[in-house]
Amino acid sequence: MIVFLLTIITLTIIPDAIIWNYMSPPGNIGWKMLLCTPSLITWMSWFGFKTNILSHDIGLRLFFGSLLLLSFPKLVFVAAAIPFGSLAGWMAAIIVLIVIIYGFTVGWLRLSVKNETFELPDLPPSFDGYKILQITDFHVGSFEHHPKFISKLVRTANEQKADLIVFTGDLINTKGKEIEPFANILSKLDAPDGVISILGNHDYHDKQEVIETERNLKWKVLLDESHVIEKSADKINIIGVELISAPPFKSRGNLKKAMRTVPEGEFKILLTHDPSHWRMEVVGNTDIPLTLSGHTHAGQIKIGRLSLARMIYREWGGKYSEGCQTLYVSFGLCGTIPFRMGAWPEINLLTLKKAKG
Repeated sequence: MIVFLLTIITLTIIPDAIIWNYMSPPGNIGWKMLLCTPSLITWMSWFGFKTNILSHDIGLRLFFGSLLLLSFPKLVFVAAAIPFGSLAGWMAAIIVLIVIIYGFTVGWLRLSVKNETFELPDLPPSFDGYKILQITDFHVGSFEHHPKFISKLVRTANEQKADLIVFTGDLINTKGKEIEPFANILSKLDAPDGVISILGNHDYHDKQEVIETERNLKWKVLLDESHVIEKSADKINIIGVELISAPPFKSRGNLKKAMRTVPEGEFKILLTHDPSHWRMEVVGNTDIPLTLSGHTHAGQIKIGRLSLARMIYREWGGKYSEGCQTLYVSFGLCGTIPFRMGAWPEINLLTLKKAKG
């Protein structure tokens, strides 16, 4: 939270202070107040969200929308204008604004398929080449006016011909009824070994509705449980926990309970929404070789390996390994705020390979 607040102060108060004292006409209080209006809107929307004056979705969207569309271009203007002059400042701010508008209009609908291979020494031989399609952080309510994206997603997912589909949480923003317009098309997600799901932090806004709906979609919802997949004489165990997370989110899951029916030494894959759980409880404390997570959205903004998510999460996107244990964090599909730049929405085709030697 401290890092978050420092970021917001950097984006709002510091540019305003510079403009107020050094870059606006002297003595013109009206002009100075106008220049500070974007920051006022940003902070008022944050206050409205935190005090529940505004709904969760509207408050977050107004806050981040004003932050990205108003405050951030103003920061860029100041950063460019000080060394290079006002014209350079305006040009830089306009370019940044165009890029941000792209993220709000096109970038968040730019679906990609990311392929990853995992070489695992203890993988049972019958599962060499086994393909898992990971989908996460759907936030389906954000697609209320974009049903074609949902159809494209399901079509693209099925085209990957995965053996198993896993969903690692956050199907909704705040209400289970968000799923209703898309239930028919989501029911068409198909893989030979089915669809297995867990809950994310947003799903607890309407937990029972989400669970019931996912089960009606023929998804197997794991609530601190495990599920066995068999091929020939070999088995892999898919373990799914309820949310185990770092603050400010409340942890609700129990990994020991989820593993209680899994025999020691059998191959395991853990589905856990928040990648923070990997270091909290998995690495060095279990024999789970592969963990799949989402939650971070890669900050929804990524330039190269630079991402806002790095300020909060040690593992925030892609593959991480320690010893024989690996974590994979998907960027996911969306968020409460329909915006993506660089951290394009993705589904992940994960191929398991038996490590040689």
